[in-house]
Amino acid sequence: MSDSLKSDFNFVSVLDENETYKLLFPPKEVGMAVVIIYEQIINKEFLDDKFTEKDIHIAFEKIYRTNIRYPKEVYSGHIMDLQEYFLDYDQEKQKYFFKDYAYKFCLHAKETLKGVFNPTRIQQICAYLTSTLKLSDNIKFWLQETFKKFEPDLREQIDFLDRQIALSIEELKSDINFSDHSFINVLVATQDRLAQSQTHVQELRAAYSETKNIRALLDAIDFSDPVINDLVLDVHSCLKYINDRLNSIDRKLDRIQPKIRKLFSTLNKPSFSSKVEKFILYLLNQSSLENKSIIFPSNIFVPQLHIDTPEFTIVSRDKELFPPKPKERKVYVQNMENVQRNFEKFNAEIREIEIINNWETLIFAALDLKKEIKLSLYFYDIIKETGSSQIAVTVLFNVIKQVYNSEGKFKLITEKALERSPEYKNITLWKMSIIKI
Repeated sequence: MSDSLKSDFNFVSVLDENETYKLLFPPKEVGMAVVIIYEQIINKEFLDDKFTEKDIHIAFEKIYRTNIRYPKEVYSGHIMDLQEYFLDYDQEKQKYFFKDYAYKFCLHAKETLKGVFNPTRIQQICAYLTSTLKLSDNIKFWLQETFKKFEPDLREQIDFLDRQIALSIEELKSDINFSDHSFINVLVATQDRLAQSQTHVQELRAAYSETKNIRALLDAIDFSDPVINDLVLDVHSCLKYINDRLNSIDRKLDRIQPKIRKLFSTLNKPSFSSKVEKFILYLLNQSSLENKSIIFPSNIFVPQLHIDTPEFTIVSRDKELFPPKPKERKVYVQNMENVQRNFEKFNAEIREIEIINNWETLIFAALDLKKEIKLSLYFYDIIKETGSSQIAVTVLFNVIKQVYNSEGKFKLITEKALERSPEYKNITLWKMSIIKI
């Protein structure tokens, strides 16, 4: 499909017209019947994965559990609607079979609910993407086809983790009517599952570590095609989304787990107090008093409350007869080479601070004069003059910080495009401008 046709496609409008939404996402009863047929196909209950109209009617009857008999026209209407995106018909064998959309519809729902967590597979996918990117001589095809093919797999593992945590919390909420003892067991199991989820987060983060290589490879390529540039931005956006979701799940677990431990401690306190009370009553009932001494039951260990202090013979040492040897005073000699080296390092840091301050003053002076400057261009000018990318980064960071603290005097504008320099092809940054309000 050409880019012009893609740009004219309005997803919302097309989905809203001619009941397209209803045909793509059928009502619950119809969708459940499709799922029943799908499971029968997976279980190889149909020859060549093709089924009759009667099989569809049987599936509908399993869902429509009513006391009245539905007329055949109702089922026929549903089947006619399903032929738009879900069903195809073999005229020769007079049987129906699934279209590709039906398989994807059921498979996506099943995998989402099943939530099979597999960081090893994600690691293999990321390694495969990196290797194909290195060997690719058509970067546009890799961005549009190879990466897009595996992008849903990269995203869904995070959804599986999030759903696993949500199900653990829902199970905990649904078990509030249990007794204290059984509820504590549920609480312990939930805490263990959340701890396992946090382990999964670390495993998934390790699996996604390969994406750093993908970003580095993409940054090293000099793009002149704006379409490819937009596709690269989509990849960066996807990888940033993955990282943000992992951080969000981490924070969610960090908030939930302390609350569960506190609830666990609170529920355990009455049980502990009850056991202590029973133990004290047992001692009072089973113990006896003889000669002003308490005799505990035979199965209770009697603690030893008093221990006689042993007597020691202490021989003092006469300091005048046995004076201690004087300690040798160590003389520390300064290493003049180290002193000179530290002095030069200190002077270099002072000079670097002065250079940074001078560049900041220059940038704001130019801003006062021109009312608008291209901040990203100064980055390469600083590197060219100082030979230090660290100084350039520090200057831009300090300038941006002052812009945000200027209380509306200045405004930073960023563009979704990369600033490049022919002299420094391995360094790119976002196009940034500052205007004076």
